[in-house]
Amino acid sequence: MNMNEEFIECPCCGKKVPANDVELTFKRPDEIAAMSEEDINEFCLYNKEIYNYRNEKHYIRSLLPLPVVEKEDRYCLGVWVYVSKNDYQTIYDTWEEQDLTHMAPIQCTLANDIPLHENTNGLEIELQLMGKTRPEVIIKDSSSSLYAEQRKGITIHRASEYSDICR
Repeated sequence: MNMNEEFIECPCCGKKVPANDVELTFKRPDEIAAMSEEDINEFCLYNKEIYNYRNEKHYIRSLLPLPVVEKEDRYCLGVWVYVSKNDYQTIYDTWEEQDLTHMAPIQCTLANDIPLHENTNGLEIELQLMGKTRPEVIIKDSSSSLYAEQRKGITIHRASEYSDICR
């Protein structure tokens, strides 16, 4: 344990949790992660922000923000989203613009199964372009447990549960 690390007491259980936990981030979209490295290198164009599979499937790295009840900060899940070819081109063409928050959200789907939740891969979402930074995911399906977490917020304890998956 790092003696200089700040801890906060979780109000729901009293457990001491790190104040600045590492955020859960997915390295690749699940479909791409299931492929061999050879196939990825042969069939994908990619960098740390995009995956383009055979010019048929297009993925964008995004942030899924969850407000933390006990803090002013948000806990962001680093996820991948599947977008249409036209939307992919729009994102590619506007990535360097300063502010894209005026643009209408893009209808797309999550491309990762998020632990602690059921059936998130393929969940319909909206993607809000931000400008010069990763776009943000807005959960629209009110039956999803992620919807409730995004709307109501999560406890510092829940943020710690996400971070524990990273270890």
